[in-house]
Amino acid sequence: MADVQRQTSSHPAAAIVTEVLVEFGVRHVVTSPGSRNAPLVMAMHHHPDLEVHVSVDERASAHHALGLALATFSPVPAVCTSGTAALNHGPALAEATHARIPLLSLTADRPADVVGRGHGQCIRQRQVHSLHAVHSDELDAATCTEDTLWAKARHALHQAMHGGPGGTPGGVHLNVPFPEPLYDLGPVPTAPELDDTLATPAPRVGQALPESFQRALANGKALVVAGPNPGLTHCDGQKRHTTLPCLAECGSGVHGPLTVHGGERLLVNGALPEALRPEVVLTVGLPPMSKAIRHALEGLPHMHVDGQGWDVWGMLQGSCGPEALETTCPDNVASIWREALHSVQATHDSHETVWSDWKAWDVLTDTLSSWTHNRGPQGIHLANSASARYAQWFNLEDATGPGCLIHANRGVAGIDGCTSTALGWHAAKTRAHRAHTTWLITGDIAFHYDANAMLCSPSLNREGLKIVVFNNSGGGIFRWLPGKTHADMFERHFETPPTRTVAQLAAAMGASHRTAHNDAQMREQLTLLASDPGFAVLEIVTPNESSGQVAMDYLGAFQPNPSSP
Repeated sequence: MADVQRQTSSHPAAAIVTEVLVEFGVRHVVTSPGSRNAPLVMAMHHHPDLEVHVSVDERASAHHALGLALATFSPVPAVCTSGTAALNHGPALAEATHARIPLLSLTADRPADVVGRGHGQCIRQRQVHSLHAVHSDELDAATCTEDTLWAKARHALHQAMHGGPGGTPGGVHLNVPFPEPLYDLGPVPTAPELDDTLATPAPRVGQALPESFQRALANGKALVVAGPNPGLTHCDGQKRHTTLPCLAECGSGVHGPLTVHGGERLLVNGALPEALRPEVVLTVGLPPMSKAIRHALEGLPHMHVDGQGWDVWGMLQGSCGPEALETTCPDNVASIWREALHSVQATHDSHETVWSDWKAWDVLTDTLSSWTHNRGPQGIHLANSASARYAQWFNLEDATGPGCLIHANRGVAGIDGCTSTALGWHAAKTRAHRAHTTWLITGDIAFHYDANAMLCSPSLNREGLKIVVFNNSGGGIFRWLPGKTHADMFERHFETPPTRTVAQLAAAMGASHRTAHNDAQMREQLTLLASDPGFAVLEIVTPNESSGQVAMDYLGAFQPNPSSP
């Protein structure tokens, strides 16, 4: 029966989609101010089981929803008004589809009969995100019966959880036209019986391994490549163990005795040494971030563990179950990989350098590893570009311990939404666990770029959020690339030092601000940061030119010395 004590929007599409959200276990919603989306906002505001967060910037709003979805693994909706506001959901929606995180974009629209006629805040919104979503649809009460609206809304939520390749989650866009009046209330609609076809799909079962893969596994010629895996580490809190040689990235949730982080350090002239070269590849999670690793493994037959993976090399032959990861590696092969592991670690440990990004990361991981579990972060978000890469070389997962979840926000979104995603994730975790400490490790450009992350309601709680900003005066990672040879244009067009300071932005965000310029200051300030119960920013100031050179020298240290006998 309908809930006669509670009211909702008088617009059936707004009322129905709100009821369906709760029906599917959604508890968080992020809205942006507007008028055309008033029916959705009012329906959600009046539902006692939804917590409605408000975020002014639609692009940040969608990334707030992405972070909430990552933490709860439910399809959290971002709700916006009509016009170009709808386009701002695009980056987060594309990231959700790539990373296989459930996310819902709800874009309010003008009635269909005025679209294309020059009305204000009116663009062609229907299917505008279809190329970057697992499902797109329109809930138009002018052309759909209530039963159809219920069916469409339920199907959309189901698709957000299971509509991607192999039944994986992803981004869904629902466009919802509303005629005026927009602010009227009405009774809660009666829900029809839920269709059995929307039940959770049966667990995926991998196919039998081809004979060539079985031989390679038996001979120790199979290599596991583990990329970030939000569905495994954030939804289930699980980890995968493998006894096979493995190149794993932070956030993969894969570990084992032959697992190497920062696998590009094993490459010689862009290739794995002959003794380490596999005949087949097993992938887990998302594609590896390292372009060097992707290039080194081109042309090898490939199978994915747990459902349908990305066809990174154009050689995907299917999927298999996780039991393949526990195949025993022959002693002679395991011995070669252990020696390679030891060599990588010895080279890393012997690397001495001046104050730089590399040295600051050395201080960061050394400090984190010295703390007890209850003192350090419970979750770490790595912003894109340099932060996500340095974390591989310093094996951040070992430094923080097994209780810390790590998310590397490095998919298709560039530096879009790094701070907003971390804030959304942190807000969900503080709701679930009350006291929760989340660290975002970012660069100065990414920090400035997502400045609107804090233009949101206090319900997106920032108490306990710590942001460590590596300030090397611009996009320091571009010094790793050939563009730096174009000295006449490099700084202006690629490195692009910001004109606003980190301290100014931290103050505008309402955060305390600390600064470190060397090793000793950084150790002291990290300790103070950890003990600060509020929202805090620690700025690590490093030199840009020498930081780029140190990174290149570090990678060069893993290459054989031609002058050696």
